[in-house]
Amino acid sequence: MKNTFLNRVSAERKVLKVVNTLFPGNLQLAGLSQAALLRWESVAGRSRVAKVLPLLTDLAEQCQRLSDRSNETFMPVEKEQAKNIAEQIEVLALELSKCR
Repeated sequence: MKNTFLNRVSAERKVLKVVNTLFPGNLQLAGLSQAALLRWESVAGRSRVAKVLPLLTDLAEQCQRLSDRSNETFMPVEKEQAKNIAEQIEVLALELSKCR
């Protein structure tokens, strides 16, 4: 059995690194929870990050699914989901660069 919790943490760290590289200091995103996303939206400026919030929300949900073991036996997650997350992180980085 793979340690999906570690996969989740790794994926979340990648997302946070992309965001926090472009939004340093007090504009950093603290996590991928709904509360963290709402706080970041408020601090960074709603109009400034409106386009990336749906991407971040989707990535947050995908990361959560990595550690949700209840559906593991029904859904092939690993390679396909990891590839999908990596592709979305690239899109996120591109969209974040437009927010500056």
